[in-house]
Amino acid sequence: MPYLVVSKELKGYQVFRFSAGVSIGRAQSNDIVFDGPEDLAISRHHALVQQEGAVFVLYDRSKNGTFINNEPIDRQVLAHGTTFQITDYSFTFIDDAAARSIKGRRVQEAQGVEKEQGLETLVIRGMAGAVGSREAAALKQELAQEGVIIESEAMVNLYRDVRAVSGINVPVLILGEPGCGKEHIAHALHNYSRARGNFIALNCSSIPEGLFESELFGCVKGAFNNAIDKPGKLELAKNGTIFLDEIGDMNLALQPKLLRFMEDMEITRLGDTKIKRIRVRVVAATNQDLHAMMKRGGFREDFYQRLACIKLEVPPLRERVEDIAPLAEFFVNKFCEEYQWKTARISPSAIKLLQRYHWPGNIRELKNVLLSVLVHVHGKTVYPSHLTAVCPDLDSSGKVSAEAFPTMLEMEKRHIMEALEKSQWNKAEAARLLQISRDTLYNKIRKFGIEEA
Repeated sequence: MPYLVVSKELKGYQVFRFSAGVSIGRAQSNDIVFDGPEDLAISRHHALVQQEGAVFVLYDRSKNGTFINNEPIDRQVLAHGTTFQITDYSFTFIDDAAARSIKGRRVQEAQGVEKEQGLETLVIRGMAGAVGSREAAALKQELAQEGVIIESEAMVNLYRDVRAVSGINVPVLILGEPGCGKEHIAHALHNYSRARGNFIALNCSSIPEGLFESELFGCVKGAFNNAIDKPGKLELAKNGTIFLDEIGDMNLALQPKLLRFMEDMEITRLGDTKIKRIRVRVVAATNQDLHAMMKRGGFREDFYQRLACIKLEVPPLRERVEDIAPLAEFFVNKFCEEYQWKTARISPSAIKLLQRYHWPGNIRELKNVLLSVLVHVHGKTVYPSHLTAVCPDLDSSGKVSAEAFPTMLEMEKRHIMEALEKSQWNKAEAARLLQISRDTLYNKIRKFGIEEA
């Protein structure tokens, strides 16, 4: 099923799905209606996209014109990725050919468009309309070849939407709990976009504050003690994708510098005066509530708005139980092959036990549990007793309530609070007790909004 991705002056995006055609104009009878006071230059019946055989054709029916590459058009066959302009609005045609056989449906605006401080941001939780069985099977097989195992409808829809928006070179914010597979989504965006450059990942919580700017923008010899000439992660990702994991941990002082880069795509290495212009797609991810952080002053609102042109939400593993069995079998086979162990199998009763658990650590926790089990079984069948031996919380008596069970983030916060209280809020001593650096401790304190009582 094809899409039109619509933006106004690059301030937020909306996705419109259609089958045989879509009309655009100020009249209410159109499928896409622009009737605001600032839209008077748009004709009542301005443009039409219509399927003709195997192609989609754009027709201009206006007084003020429809433009492609600043040239007015009367009729234009649309190829995948073609962008056309109507006044201040930009329309990008996405050709999802695998679902083109669906006919007779009117345009539906994508679900989840929410307004935040006057900026419309597309939130993709699975767009309206189910994926056809053939398309779903093809997508699962395609992803499995890349080591991405999905079965649930929620994940099929999510990856279908990832494929649809991958060709639009705008920032993307990926939301989800720790361990749910946000980096896999970022890799899929990069791979589907067929970018010429590299995929470069940077964890914003693992780099000391004093080094973060040079890691991101690069530096020249003499910029600071022991500095050498080296490119930053943005340069290394030229014509590709920079993936900023744990974006909520990025220092407030650095956020406007990255925002400026996202606006003009220009960088200057630390200690240098030379300006370099590069093209990079920025994809960020977080498990934190950025809205709450903005209210506390811990995250810049303008930075958030620029990052979140498109938001992708990855559901936790407990909400996609259908994925647990194929993931478990995949990890068992993968570990046996990787470590040259005798081939093991996982019993149906063990699968049922895994499916009853709430997985606060999501796929990462499932992977670690299975690795721990396989270290001991060596070619034998995995039974529930093997699982509960390495993870006592995997209790066959029933599913633990996720609401009553502390999350990993809550446990981490409690652990940090205990260390601070034990050290009487001496940060250096607390960091020693936790066996982390002081920079990391300060990042964690900001991350969790911890304040001394």
